[in-house]
Amino acid sequence: MEDNPLLNDNQTSVISRPGLKYFTQVGTGNIRRVYTCEGTFSDDLFVVSGLFLYRVNSAGVATQVGQIGQTVTDAVAMAATAPLGSTPAFLYIADGGILWFYTDNGQARAELTATGLIPNNDVISIDGVYYKFTTGSVDSGTPAGTSASPWLVALSTSDNSVSLTNLYNAINLSGVAGTDYSSAITMHPTCTAFSSTLNTLDVQYNSFGTMGNAVAVTVSGTNLVWNGTTFRGGGQPELRQVQVPNDSGCISVAYINGFVIVVPQQTADTKGRFYWIQPGANIIQPLNYATAERSPDGLYQVGVFGDMFWLFGQKTVEPWITTGNSATPMQRYQGILYDRGCWPNTAIQVKDSIILVDEDGAVFSIGRGQQTRLSNPAIEERIRLAIQQQGFFNAV
Repeated sequence: MEDNPLLNDNQTSVISRPGLKYFTQVGTGNIRRVYTCEGTFSDDLFVVSGLFLYRVNSAGVATQVGQIGQTVTDAVAMAATAPLGSTPAFLYIADGGILWFYTDNGQARAELTATGLIPNNDVISIDGVYYKFTTGSVDSGTPAGTSASPWLVALSTSDNSVSLTNLYNAINLSGVAGTDYSSAITMHPTCTAFSSTLNTLDVQYNSFGTMGNAVAVTVSGTNLVWNGTTFRGGGQPELRQVQVPNDSGCISVAYINGFVIVVPQQTADTKGRFYWIQPGANIIQPLNYATAERSPDGLYQVGVFGDMFWLFGQKTVEPWITTGNSATPMQRYQGILYDRGCWPNTAIQVKDSIILVDEDGAVFSIGRGQQTRLSNPAIEERIRLAIQQQGFFNAV
């Protein structure tokens, strides 16, 4: 290899660098994301090729984990959490639509399906706790979660999704007590509901591994059926969807201090909003959210830089911190704010700086309270043309 030039009259030189070395081929689709996090999943590499997630070990052997979605929707973001006691490492994948969750030591799960409109007085049980659907008062009698006196769950006579959402809330102690379910209800001691749709409810055992595979489920009545008599799948690799409140899509994720920060698709009702997943958990509690404060612009991305997580918006960039206070776990960091927007999915950390493309196509470095322009007008014009072209093809 030729040595780097030492002297040059025009003060420019081409610095020699070794070429890239072939490692492995993964999938057949476009590579949408390559991610690894040291200390998790044996330091393996995760790759999204087209619609499929792959796991690649240090020898370059790629194993297909599963399919994420039916169509390519947006750029992919990933975030991993470290093992926490008996809780294994988690990987979260956001592709602009569904938020996905992966672990190599999954929880036992069961799925309840409504095959028709749920009748009044149908009863289901999960690990010895009983719930009964009712069109009457959810506080009638003395509900106690037993076979003789089940917890009462409000039943919709026309919409199964409402009834199953009420059951979801009853299991997790979310929603409105006294309206969705019995006022005296307590959170299920061993299980958590993690998804509800038009006609299905999915429940998981709280502990990871095989110990939940023997948990029994029952149903008495018509039009409701479990996918088995016990939970199943515990201790096996698991790839599943994470339900985002309001059934929103997810455009970005990041991990900081045990929390997973989730940015949903931005709408008129959720502009500037982000959610967080508690340490060791893998569901989003609907009330665990905050909203970017400085400007009403929507969010495009979240990234971690130092001991802060940064919310990259259309017109501003805001840093936030975790507080350690359970009542207000997230708080905007005072004293730093950038009135500069970010083009979607362009912000990356490079050592002590964040590099991003702003809303005007300029490339900036942000760090230590300073903004440094890295691009020149010619580069910025090429970026603006690419942005316009991307917008055209997305519209088509």
